[in-house]
Amino acid sequence: MASLPRRFSFLLVRFAVALAAWLPAAAQEPKGSAAPLPAHELDQGRIWGRVHTADGKQHEGFVVWHGRDGPDGAGWTDFLEGDRIVAPEFYQAWLAATGGAPPVRAIEVKGHRVSWDEEDPEFPLASRAGVRFGRLAEIEALGDGHAALKLRRADDGLEGPVVRILRPAGTRGALTVFDRRAGERDVDWADLRRVEFFSPPVGAAARARRLHGTVDDRFGRSFTGYVAWDSDEVLGSDVLDGTDEGRTDREIPFDGIRRIERRGDEARVELALGDALALSGSNDVDRRNRGVRIFDSALGMVEVEWEQFDALRLEPPARPAAYADFASAWPLAGTVATQDGDTLSGRLRWDAEHEWSWELLHGESRGVKFSIEFDQVARIERAVAGAVVTLADGRAFELEGSGDVDWDSRGVFVLPDGEPAGDPGAWRYLGWDELREARFVRAAPDGPNGGAGS
Repeated sequence: MASLPRRFSFLLVRFAVALAAWLPAAAQEPKGSAAPLPAHELDQGRIWGRVHTADGKQHEGFVVWHGRDGPDGAGWTDFLEGDRIVAPEFYQAWLAATGGAPPVRAIEVKGHRVSWDEEDPEFPLASRAGVRFGRLAEIEALGDGHAALKLRRADDGLEGPVVRILRPAGTRGALTVFDRRAGERDVDWADLRRVEFFSPPVGAAARARRLHGTVDDRFGRSFTGYVAWDSDEVLGSDVLDGTDEGRTDREIPFDGIRRIERRGDEARVELALGDALALSGSNDVDRRNRGVRIFDSALGMVEVEWEQFDALRLEPPARPAAYADFASAWPLAGTVATQDGDTLSGRLRWDAEHEWSWELLHGESRGVKFSIEFDQVARIERAVAGAVVTLADGRAFELEGSGDVDWDSRGVFVLPDGEPAGDPGAWRYLGWDELREARFVRAAPDGPNGGAGS
């Protein structure tokens, strides 16, 4: 049969998606399966905010945050990413503990020696960071692409830790807000003043669903959560581009897709109504694909590159990850055991800089990148080349490739129970070679060792 024209095929897929949504649930679901959640309940997983702009106006509605390559923040499980400023006192404490000195650079100018301290390559004062949108109470734009992030406390107030982020992703076109009264509005970073975050009102319905599914890698591992295809396609209204076997260009909305499998340097796409086709010739479906991100509320984020990717099954979540599901931030705490059998319990500063539950532990396993919230970490055991990280839900991953989990670690500081957090001399330092394992516990944000974020 001759290939359908591109525009007609696009409209046909749109019709199929609309028809599938119209059909009764019993006709769509296999016998004995649970009925799907209503759309407005699924949309509790979407970001809702009140956007304040430079002209004094406010826009409230569903929000899509724009990353470096396009939209990438549409749900509470997604991360706002950027470079976080590390407290200078953390660097000074590490230098003192390791017996080092700041690197110095010097030049000769007309017989005079000019020297200055350089940023230490082993301890840069800005590091990669990410914060779940579900943990944010407010974002304040500071100008020059900087932002102050106010994290939530248990009462959803704005008195949580404040984190300063440099160059957050999306500082050009910061966000799109779907104002429930004024319609869609794009807001550039220069026009943004602040964003306050709330749960969507009961009954609020978005125009498109947040993509959700299960990704299988080529090693047989599976990861389930909200999905970003090619790093930035996150909504059901986004389209998968490619050329089919008949050399016809296709644009298929993700709402009309059930499954995507990698077949070498092309993809087999199974549509929601059962048809399948092979696509190639675009960065969505070949080795130019920037990878698939999976946002798991019980882990963090997993990034599977095209060469490690096997298949994606798109399916709605059993229940959405709602704003109310995300806990407040608290200082890291637990017990560290040494190779000599000694133990220390108290506040922790991992890799000499991570001290809050919202922060991310980075590592790799077989080419798959992990960004795990410390909130979800139960145990870290040093291994031969890296570390075994065990999550609160029992899953375990052997990771390496990062100072958080291997011999590039800058060690851990421990503030023993009962010692004042404000006394720098009270912190004990352990190098990576001294560590055997660390077990993490949740600590109350207002406990005796509580304090502001850095």
